[in-house]
Amino acid sequence: MQTPVATFAIPCRNAGRHLRPLLQSLLAQTRQDFELLLVDDGSSDDSIAVAREVAGDRVVVHRNEPALGIGGNWNRCVDLVTTPYFCLAHQDDVYETHYLERMLAALAERPDAGFAHCRASAIDADGKPMTSPAERYKEHFWRQAASSDRCSQYARLWRGNFIVCPSILYRTAAVRAAGPFRTDVRFALDWEYSFRMLRAGFALVDVPELLMRYRRHAAAATQAANSGSRFPEELSVLHEAIATGIVAGLLPAAHGASPALRNNLLHEALTDLQAGRRSAVEAKLAFVQAHAPGLLRDPYVLVFRGLWRLGPPGRGLLRLGRQLAVRFGLGGAGG
Repeated sequence: MQTPVATFAIPCRNAGRHLRPLLQSLLAQTRQDFELLLVDDGSSDDSIAVAREVAGDRVVVHRNEPALGIGGNWNRCVDLVTTPYFCLAHQDDVYETHYLERMLAALAERPDAGFAHCRASAIDADGKPMTSPAERYKEHFWRQAASSDRCSQYARLWRGNFIVCPSILYRTAAVRAAGPFRTDVRFALDWEYSFRMLRAGFALVDVPELLMRYRRHAAAATQAANSGSRFPEELSVLHEAIATGIVAGLLPAAHGASPALRNNLLHEALTDLQAGRRSAVEAKLAFVQAHAPGLLRDPYVLVFRGLWRLGPPGRGLLRLGRQLAVRFGLGGAGG
């Protein structure tokens, strides 16, 4: 085999049945000059056995003792990488066969870039295509003209985390310069790192091709993170992005408010409302009252607060509002 130029590093914990299709998609890449690494974080299932069965001697397995958690395991993956580029391939996703070829070509054209990322689509637990308002809303980011300057890229991230984390191919030297992933956050781990990469002086490359599919299912780690830590983490990341972005000259002092937290919160609150979880809606609004009171004056939040208690008519109007926002990119996605 050629000297490896990239590494697919898989941070793994109890991958279950989804590890097999991931490995098969990686082994089918049109470019084979890569290393395959699985870093197991204390799995209690047969993840390691499955990896060796599917990939044989091609996969190098490391096991963390004790378990390091999400951020710690990502950092362990990075520590083990010896190639110029790497991808943190999540254990339950799948990649198109030409993913590595296209992403390496994009980074070769941009030596100033810290990473490249591509479009991605969602699949369910059985691998069937699926969509949601969140996925459709994110498409508005891709309809905008790609920008190569870091200020514009920082502003896009400020409006929302439109980057699908496992779609990223990192330049190893840039990650070494930007520093390790944070170990105190889960849901916003990748968003914080994208901001930090820009502040470290590296640009980001948008690859508009759909080159990977990420799986949405109840057992996914991001689903667990949604349960309570998502919004405090996002608020913390945004506060840090303001202060450090202004100092770095990437965000103007008169930056206005980011729509990201509001959009995510209202989307989740409407989902809770449709499922009859009224206490969850009240908890989200209480979070706003306690930690982001400025949002209470936001027009979108005002409308939600006025309609959500009106029963079926209110829910119908809120659904219609979300449909319009998704269709036209209202609330920040349209630029």
